[in-house]
Parts: sequence; C-alpha cells; structure tokens
Amino acid sequence: MWEQASGLAPAMAGSSVLDESHLKILKAQYEAQNASGAASQIQALVDCVNTLKIQVGILGERGSGVSTLVGALLDKPRRVTDPWAYLREAPETTKQPVVHAHPIYPDLTLHDLPGFEASEKPSAYLKRLGDLSKFSCFVVVVGSGDLRDSHLQVLKAIKQKGKGLILARTKVDLDLHTAERRLRSRYNPSEQLGLIRKELAGVLTKHGMDPKKVFLVSGLETDRYEFARFEDSLEGEVLNLKRTHDGSLEDLNKVSQKKIKELYAICQDGTLSEVPTVISSVLTDPTQIRLDVAVIGEVGSGKSSLVNVLRGVGCGEPDAAPTGVTEMTKKAVPYLLPAVPNLYLWDLPGVGLTEEDVSHLDLSRYDFFLLVASERYKHTHSCLARAITSAGKQFFFVRSKIDVDVETRPGSQPVAKEEVQSQVRKSCEEALKKDGVDSPQVFLVSCLKPDAFDLPLLLGALSSYAPDLKTKALRKALPTALSRVVRRKAKVLMKDVWGKALQSCLFCVEHPQPDVVDSLTTTIASFCIEFGLDEASLEYTAQATGTARRLLQAVIQSPFAKPLDPAYVLSLITKPTSLTSWAWSYVPYLGRGVKVEPEISFESTYQMLRRAVVELSENAEAVLQLAYTEK
Repeated sequence: MWEQASGLAPAMAGSSVLDESHLKILKAQYEAQNASGAASQIQALVDCVNTLKIQVGILGERGSGVSTLVGALLDKPRRVTDPWAYLREAPETTKQPVVHAHPIYPDLTLHDLPGFEASEKPSAYLKRLGDLSKFSCFVVVVGSGDLRDSHLQVLKAIKQKGKGLILARTKVDLDLHTAERRLRSRYNPSEQLGLIRKELAGVLTKHGMDPKKVFLVSGLETDRYEFARFEDSLEGEVLNLKRTHDGSLEDLNKVSQKKIKELYAICQDGTLSEVPTVISSVLTDPTQIRLDVAVIGEVGSGKSSLVNVLRGVGCGEPDAAPTGVTEMTKKAVPYLLPAVPNLYLWDLPGVGLTEEDVSHLDLSRYDFFLLVASERYKHTHSCLARAITSAGKQFFFVRSKIDVDVETRPGSQPVAKEEVQSQVRKSCEEALKKDGVDSPQVFLVSCLKPDAFDLPLLLGALSSYAPDLKTKALRKALPTALSRVVRRKAKVLMKDVWGKALQSCLFCVEHPQPDVVDSLTTTIASFCIEFGLDEASLEYTAQATGTARRLLQAVIQSPFAKPLDPAYVLSLITKPTSLTSWAWSYVPYLGRGVKVEPEISFESTYQMLRRAVVELSENAEAVLQLAYTEK
C-alpha cells in the first residue's frame, strides 16, 4: 500500500498548491484494506492541513486599488494593452469576496474583500464582512487622499480583534505625477513621499495606532516605492520571514542586467555559494559597474553645454542636451559618457538662489557630482557644496565660461591669461576650503574652447577616478542587494516546506520514526547547502572574499546549520503522548506491553522546517554581509 501512497506524496511535495483530494484518496485506499489506524492518521492530517492555512484579508474603500494590489502580490500586475480601454468605463469593483491561493506559499490565502462606500457606516460594513476572527491579519488599502473617519473606524475594529494590521497607501505614482507637474523644478520625489508618510503617521498616532506599518506603494509599479518592503512586512507578519531593510534586487542597478539575471538564476536554481563568484567578477572589472555623476549648478551656469562637450556632442545634434539662454533642462536626464564605460552624466535642472531650493534636491541617487559655476563663488555654491559633502559624496568644482574672464574687457588693464586663471582657481579653492572641503579639485573650462583650458584634465580625472568610485558605489549597494538575494532564495525554499512536511507525515504512516527523522535531517542539510552554509561552501566563500573561515563560521548560530541529534529533531516534530494513551498502556493484560510512542505532528514538522529556513536565511545573510564588509 505504501508504494501507492509514496507515489502521491512527491507529487504533492512539488505542487505549489496543496490538493486535499490526494489525502482523501489515500484514506480510502487504507480503509479498503481495513487499515483503520493509517486512515485515521491521514484524516487527522487533512484536518490539520486545513486549520494551518493562513488567511489574509485585504480591504479598503471602493476604487482604492485593492484588487490591483492583490494582483501585484500574486505577481499578476494589471497592464493596459488596449488603448481604447481608457475610453471605456472603469471595471466594476469587487462585490463578493474573492479567494486567491498564494503562488509561492501553499499555506497562505489572500482574500480580496468587497470595498466599503464612502457614505457607508463602518459598523454596517464590518457586519457585511462577517466574522473577522477567521483572518490571521489584514491589509487595509487607502487610495489617494487623506485617512477618513471610515478608514479609522475599520482600523480600530481590526485592532480590537487583536489581528495583525498593515496599511498600504496606494496610487503614490499618481500623487508624484501630480506633484511633479505642480512643482516643476522644485519637485523632489523623496520629499513628496515623506510628506505623504508624515501626514498618515500623524493621523494614526493621534488615534493610538502604530504608524510603522504604513507602506507607500503602487500596484502598477511594484519595482518602485515601498512595495518590496510592504511584501516583506506581510511575509514577516504571517511567515516569520522578517527583514527590516529597504530596496530590492534592482538595488544592484550598478551592475549589468546580465549579472542581475545570474543572481536571479542562483536564487531559483543554484546555491548561495555561487554569489561570491558573481560579485567578485564585477569587483575585478569595474567597467561592468554603473556610475551616476550629477552635473549640478545654478540656472544658466552652462551645465548642459558641459555635458555636451564632455561627450563630444555639438549643440543641436540629435543626442545633445538642450541648451539656450534660458533654463532648458526641466528634469534630470542621463547621458552616457563615451570616454568612460558605464558612466552616466545626469543633466540636472538649475538650482535656485536660496537654501530652501538646495534642500529640495535628492542627492542620494548619485555617486559623484560636478558642481558647475559660471561666475564667482556665491552662497548658492556654498550651500550645494555643503549639501553634497553632508550626504557623504564627493565632487569636482567646475568653473565654466573661463574664456570670458581671461578676455581683456574694454577699458580695463590687460592681464596675462595664466594670472587670471591662477586668481580664479585660488579664489575657488579658498572658498571651498572654508566650506569644509579638504583638497578641493577645481577645473577651469570653456565649452566654446574645449582644448584651451582644463577640460581635457577634467575628462582625464573622471576616467582615473571612475574605477574607485564605481567600486565604492557597488559596495554601498551590496548590503541591501545581498539581503534581497538571500530573501529571494528563502522564498524559493519556503515554497517547498509545506510539501516536504506533508510528505514526511505520509511517510511515517508505514515507516518507523527513525526513518522519518533521517529524511528530515537530509532535507535540512540540503537547506544548508542551498544557503551556502555547508563546509565546502564556507571554504569557497572564505577564499573568494579573503575572509577568514573561522569568522564566517562564528556568525552561524542556528542549530540547524550544525549536525543534528536525531533525538532533538524527534522532539521538535512530535506532540506529547495523550493521557489516554499513556493510561491505556498500564491496563492489565489489555494495555501492558503496548509501546507508546509520541506521535509525529504535521504542524510541528511544518513549523520546524519553516523555522529552519528562517534561521538559515538569517545566518546566510550574516555570512555574506561579513564576507563583503570592507577589510
């Protein structure tokens, strides 16, 4: 009979969604041969499977984007392929609960719940939803606009039930688009997102709710904003895959798409011991690393002209940055610098004259700066220099239009060209030093006479600085990116935990417990290999990164990463012997001699394997972070 059962178990283990019909078939087969004990075990397994499933309710006001967000969580983002769709009426909102099995976690179910009307009383809506106790946690979706009383009443009702709660503020892409059109050159996306968050946090705090579980997302752009953190928080709430970082694998945008695909492939099919090979190949060849250099300065300082002349592009050519006597650059635009592989010059809009204008700038996305000034060093340049250095970044100071300064003006005393340049350079250097810039590098250039002044030196300096700057940029992005790689691998393994636990419990129906323990120990050992925590993988990581193996070994704390004692594993997967069974073993004649063994529990087995994945993923992340800490 087990031959029939074992043929079904692997099929279920590889399935992303559990089909309870398999268990019912097995039960019927055992009953047909009067194997009542095995049949009852399988029935208990069916009952346990159903009770262990995690239910997540996702709700919000109608039109807030609940269904779109659910589709994004299911990795089924909505895309408009029909242009005529914009002229049709919007699709009807969800009127009845729609249940979705999560594509990765068989034990996780998402409920797309009907939305509430703006005029509907919260009490009536909650009554319409029915029993909230069946849900493990809730995601409350808030569309564009403020938190209204209806939202707060729903949030309070969920909080009173003692349920986990996450608030997703959707459609932030539309908010930012509106802000950009309204603010134009003063538009700063980070600042706008901060204002939205601050407003939401203020309302929640005022009503005694936790503002930390608020995420600004777009259901249509899951690779931007805080969708990755939102997904992490949801998984942490229900699956214990806890992380507290930002970003995604796309944080490795410093690396070519080819390398990112290699990392994705490792997460899906390889082991994390292969990660050092990919990272090392990039670090040893900086040409593969992207460097973003911002060209920044006042309006009319010649930023766009500088971008063009550095690239060897004439004004008016198809690929040239627009130039003119008025401000031509309305938004940041990247241009590839041919002389330096993978270096992009970002032509930024001109900065105003006040410190407030400077404070609106988002400097975090750039690795290096060219601070351009066409006149004497002014307060605006001082503000920019201090803002860049306070952000932990470096810059070259580029004094443009130097040809105008060295020309003899009518009615003025002729001055030697070299003397004028020396005076201008010295003035700029002294001003920069007063602003706390050590060893400032000043370049005097003329876009009309590119070969006459320091433009060749500037291009040479960018070329010589680029490798070191690229390496620093990559190392700065590595902590978040490595964390995302490990998490992605954990999600791949977590997908199989449900099936492996079920397979083990089916296996124990006709096999002794030691065999089940051996099987589970082998499974956990395979997890260690997948996470790169086995002996061979640690040795390879140590050699590839130049980190002592003993240091890597020291950060591995999980007992699952070490040889497992069978008795310890058995204690984790069994539930205590019932009082009835224990008492029956002492009944004279009938019960005496009956060996009472603790029963292997599906829930305990599942929780143990899940715990193993979580702990091993944390240890794997610690190993990689230590390996790539600058020595």
